[in-house]
Amino acid sequence: MNLMDCMMDELANEAKIKAMTDRDIFSWLEGMFIFSLIWSIGASCKEDDRLRFDLIVRELLTGPLSDETRDKYKLLSGVERIPAKILTVPFPEEGTVYEYRFIKEGEGRWEPWVEALKSAPPISKDMLFNEIIVPTLDTIRYFALMELLTMHQKPSIFVGPTGTGKSVYIIDFLLNRVNKEVYKPLLINFSAQTTAAQTQNIIMSKLDKRRKKVFGPPLGKKMVVFVDDVNMPAREVYGAQPPVELLRQWLDHRNWYDLKDCSIIKLVDTQIICAMGPPGGGRNPVTPRFLRHFNTITINEFDDASMYTIFSRILDWHLTTCYNFPPDCVELTEQVINSTMTVYKEAMENLLPTPTKSHYLFNLRDFSRVIQGVCLSRPETTESTGVIKRLWVHEVLRVYYDRLVDKADRSWLVRCIQRVVEKDMKEDFGELFQRLDFNYDGVVEEDDLRSLMFCDFHDIKKEDTNYREVFGVDELRTVVESHLEEYNNMSKKPMQLVLFRFAIEHVCRISRILKQPRSHALLVGVGGSGRQSLTRLAAHMADYTPFQVEISKSYGTNEWHEDLKVILRRSTEGEMQGVFLFTDTQIKRESFLEDINNLLNAGEVPNLFAVDEKQEICEKMRQIDRQRDKTKQTDGSPIALFNMFIDRCRDQLHIVLAMSPIGDAFRNRLRKFPALVNCCTIDWFQSWPSDALQAVATRSLEDIEMSEETRNGCIDMCKKFHTTTITLSENFYNELQRHNYVTPTSYLELISTFKSLLENNRTQVMKMKKRYEVGLEKLDSAASQVAIMQIELEALQPQLKIASKQVDEMMLVIEKESLEVTKTEKIVKADEAVANEQALAAKAIKDECDADLAEALPILESALAALDTLTPQV
Repeated sequence: MNLMDCMMDELANEAKIKAMTDRDIFSWLEGMFIFSLIWSIGASCKEDDRLRFDLIVRELLTGPLSDETRDKYKLLSGVERIPAKILTVPFPEEGTVYEYRFIKEGEGRWEPWVEALKSAPPISKDMLFNEIIVPTLDTIRYFALMELLTMHQKPSIFVGPTGTGKSVYIIDFLLNRVNKEVYKPLLINFSAQTTAAQTQNIIMSKLDKRRKKVFGPPLGKKMVVFVDDVNMPAREVYGAQPPVELLRQWLDHRNWYDLKDCSIIKLVDTQIICAMGPPGGGRNPVTPRFLRHFNTITINEFDDASMYTIFSRILDWHLTTCYNFPPDCVELTEQVINSTMTVYKEAMENLLPTPTKSHYLFNLRDFSRVIQGVCLSRPETTESTGVIKRLWVHEVLRVYYDRLVDKADRSWLVRCIQRVVEKDMKEDFGELFQRLDFNYDGVVEEDDLRSLMFCDFHDIKKEDTNYREVFGVDELRTVVESHLEEYNNMSKKPMQLVLFRFAIEHVCRISRILKQPRSHALLVGVGGSGRQSLTRLAAHMADYTPFQVEISKSYGTNEWHEDLKVILRRSTEGEMQGVFLFTDTQIKRESFLEDINNLLNAGEVPNLFAVDEKQEICEKMRQIDRQRDKTKQTDGSPIALFNMFIDRCRDQLHIVLAMSPIGDAFRNRLRKFPALVNCCTIDWFQSWPSDALQAVATRSLEDIEMSEETRNGCIDMCKKFHTTTITLSENFYNELQRHNYVTPTSYLELISTFKSLLENNRTQVMKMKKRYEVGLEKLDSAASQVAIMQIELEALQPQLKIASKQVDEMMLVIEKESLEVTKTEKIVKADEAVANEQALAAKAIKDECDADLAEALPILESALAALDTLTPQV
């Protein structure tokens, strides 16, 4: 009924109705009803179901349904058993009912949708690859239905698998195919972390206050809110999705409530368009109470004819319109498209996602990335058709091979590519890659394809920046080492990298991603694999400005948003492109990934900038806008200038995410934030090959003093320890289902520990050696001194004999004198005895005198005292 209502505009004009006959009016009503039936009930069908729907509708148009049809499709009986009325304007018999639209002219007519393709303009030469929308039967139908529903304010929801173009079609419609003076788009991306409050704040920030409690866009304007991935929000404990319930309340009552004072807020002149993928893989089923408001239109995966039409036109545009390739290269279009289609289909059938391979999600974006890579070719680098074919193989490897986890999957893909090259491209795989057959056995193996590299930095002078095949890895290593040396001279944090072939390969892969417009990378690997270092080096080689946030203990949402503001502003100020490197160790809150998801999807973080900051940004964009070509200038309105800022962010900022596959966090994040897979080219850093282990160990041990034989033995020892530990860890997992991760960091720590232990032991040995040498020196010194003293002693021997003789003679004299002294001593002792006796007598006399004196002294003192009492006579 919504579509019927949309098609009634002419019938609302009384003058128009009076000018029409009853037969024409009935014919129009019949045609509008059938068209509305097809694109309401029938629009929700998948491709196979549309064929069944076509059969049922055609049978209903010609008469009642047969019992055979009822039994086949398990239909209930009903009033349709009555004979059908013959249509005034018969429905065409060719094709399906989906291939026609009703034209209200005269009595009405059924016109094939494909008629509108004849007036479709060609792809312009200056258009970017990511801006191309090739008109097809599907795009014509979807744009017509969007216009019909949007112009009549009917909510619509587009459902389809990832990569079918839902978001691209709707965004292109809202930005380029509606009256910009009337309709103002608002783009919102939902993810697993989106909340109802965020949703309400985003929408309210774009609306003006009309009057008390009434909000809407500026007068005379209409706001169209596009919600992408509407079924992504996580369910809460009771099974509801709060952001979806908020939108349902708006559609039910045309209002919601203020988050501050809970007063009612009415929304006017605002409508909604949604897009979502089918439930599964992080997407949830949406409640019927929400879906009942929408016209549901299913965007099915393209059939082979549509895919061939789209991508062959793009490749022809590149080979003929943009550049003038030789005719034999132009003729390869069919082979390239068919080969890509075969690999795409076989990858979807054989490389299925599992819990450990949750990123094995292939869609038309991967098909597009292969063709986009082929479009990096240039006539001056294409000497033959073989270059285009090798480039195609290289791009398939980069898009599909680089994300594969285990050896079995990688081997399967290489075999698939070999079959496709020989079957669809009519080329012998061994001859095509003859130069990669290093062992000359006539077979190009998987390991040989590692040397298939294309890059744009092969010229050290940067004079030739074309995307060209690399024929010498050693020459390319020299170029990269010169860039690394230049980086270390300029950087405050130099990188001591060993540029073995494994590192060169990943530098080429990262550079390829950064070279493409609006491209982002997801680098997956364990610690120490070189994700961050190689990204910085690749950004330096491309002259891009690197950005990275500094995490601290107090780092929170406010600091994160301030860092994002700085990064977005700096990346849009000039023409220099930027690389935002963000690692999983910097994810302090899951809301950080919510913002990254929005940047990948839409190029902005909703409500990031305040009003005054937006005004400042618009002023800067106005200055840049005036310097552009007049055909590309905006209308100067704030919305147009801010959209220009967002476009510059998307064009000039490449996001490189470095994550570890260890644990459940990686798998959960891919499920919650689908843009991490859909909008990024994945590069899975495998474990280091043998030549990488050899190169790192050689570089690390080259400055240690040892013989070449010993050094080679140490290198082999380190490699053996590392590889056997990996093998043991695999056996450990197979037996106990427990992981033990052996990372490049472990290998580097092994070498570092070996060097440290060697240095410590050498220091200890040298210390003991020095002590031993000092002891030997002391012994030698003592022996020499003893020898000298022996010589001196021998020289003094005659003098000693003379002195001994003199001593003997002196002893005889002394003996004689001793006898005399003895006699004298006896005499003296006799005299001493006499003297002692006399002294004793004298002492006795003295003692007697002292006693008498002691008795006389008191008498004397009393006499003196009596004299003192006498007085003289007068």
